Order: sequence, then structure tokens, then C-alpha cells
Amino acid sequence: MRIKVIQKDGGKLLVNEEFSELLASNGIDSFERLWNISGEPVKNVLKTRGTAKVMLKSDGGRGRIETYIKRFRPESIKEKLKNIVSFRPNRYPGALNEWNAIIEFHRNDLPTMLPVACGIEGGNSCILTLGISDYRRASELFAEFAGKERSRRRKLIRRIAELAGGMHSARLAHQDFYLVHMFVREKEGDKAYLIDLQRVVFGNDFSERWRVKDLAQLLYSAGKTVSMTDKLYFWKIYTGIAGARLFRDKALIKKIFRKASAIGRHAGRTMLKRGDGQWVSLYF
Repeated sequence: MRIKVIQKDGGKLLVNEEFSELLASNGIDSFERLWNISGEPVKNVLKTRGTAKVMLKSDGGRGRIETYIKRFRPESIKEKLKNIVSFRPNRYPGALNEWNAIIEFHRNDLPTMLPVACGIEGGNSCILTLGISDYRRASELFAEFAGKERSRRRKLIRRIAELAGGMHSARLAHQDFYLVHMFVREKEGDKAYLIDLQRVVFGNDFSERWRVKDLAQLLYSAGKTVSMTDKLYFWKIYTGIAGARLFRDKALIKKIFRKASAIGRHAGRTMLKRGDGQWVSLYF
């Protein structure tokens, strides 16, 4: 699905044409008005990035549409140096990278959020997306299915393997490809939507390194909730290979498992404070 983007406010505001009237009816016609829209904070992991829930008026004020705005402020010198040292590609600053990633995901029919608007001015930027309703996180479902629900577990594994395969075939890498970032809608037959695309790697920047990282993150986050036969099933769907040829790329498989082990060692040293004051691992 191709999304038509129109520019407003001298190019500082990018709008998904599908939502142009909705934004206009809510008085959002410039970067400043989008940036300053009021909402309920839901996630503030970093000082430079925060997310809030915004309820927009629809149908002449009779209805409400749930959206989310993610605001990006300039990165610190420390974070910029970290990205350079880690060779992390990022052609677009702040929200623009996520906006472009979402557009690319839809162009390749990969399930993710619906983009509404993106604003860029100076070092500040923000992105507004439509909320995904009636979902459960894939991490919760796999924990619930552990050791049971084989048929449904395999169906969800297929969904995620097809998402991963489609993403990598399109030369896109997520860089935070953990189960917690997959919203599963049971009403759609456990269709998995990938969120948090701000670090997605594109096109010529894509390489085996990012593919390995994505698959290792997924492997690590699945932990003990899946069996070895589940992992083989995922690999079969992801690669489109069956039988003895399934293991033809042993070097790649070893890289993925080594990277997953490295993530596990690092995870214990990487904790974040949630909005409720509790400290949790970055990966769960």
C-alpha cells in the first residue's frame, strides 16, 4: 500500500493525505501546532524522546480517535558519538527516520502503525500515528503459550517469520526486533504489527550485520517460551527452505546464536526506569 504524503507549513509538516481533513478539523496545520498538542504521557524512556496519547476529535466533535505522538529532541553529544563508534546508520534525524520507515513498511505490505503526520523544525521533530487497538504483546502471548497451544503458537511463529522475511527481503532492519515490540491483534487471526521504527535501517545501509542483529534479538526475547522445533519452524518459514538444505548456511546460524548470547550477557547490565518507578530490562 502506497501512502500519499503532502507538505504543509513550508515543508515542516508532512501529512498522510488520508488524515488531512482530520488534522484540519483539529486545527493542526503547522509544525508548532502539532508539536504543542496536548496529550497523556505514556512513555518517556529517554530525555530526548517521549510518547503521549492524543485523542483527536472526529465527526464534528461527536467521536474520538486515539493517536500517539512521539517527540524527539536533539541527541546529546554522547549519543551522537556512540552512534558513530557503533557504525549505526541514520540518514534522517529524529522522527523523520521513523516516518520514512513506516512509509516503506506500508509500501512493502509489512504490518505496522498508520502514519498521520510528521513535523520537523530545527533539532526538534515529532511523529503522530494512529493507535493500534485490541492488541496483546507477542511477548505476553508466547509466555502464555509456553509448552501448550501448539497450533496457535505455530501460527503466530509463522506470522512473525513472514514479517521478518518480508522486512529483510525489502532491505529493512528494525534494530529493536524484540517480541515486546510486536502488537498482536487476535481479531485479525493473530496478525502481528511491528512498532517503534525509529531506528530502522534502509536500503544500501542494510547488511548481514543488521539481519543477524534482528534475528538474535528475536531469538533472545523468545527465550524459553519456544522449543527448538519452534525455532526450526521459524527458520523454515523465514528462509523458505525445507529439508536438509535448511542448514546450508551454518555460519549465519552460528552468528545469530552468538549474538543472542551476547545480548543476554549485556541485558543484565542494561536497565531502564519505567513511568511507575520500576526498573526493568531494556529487552522486556
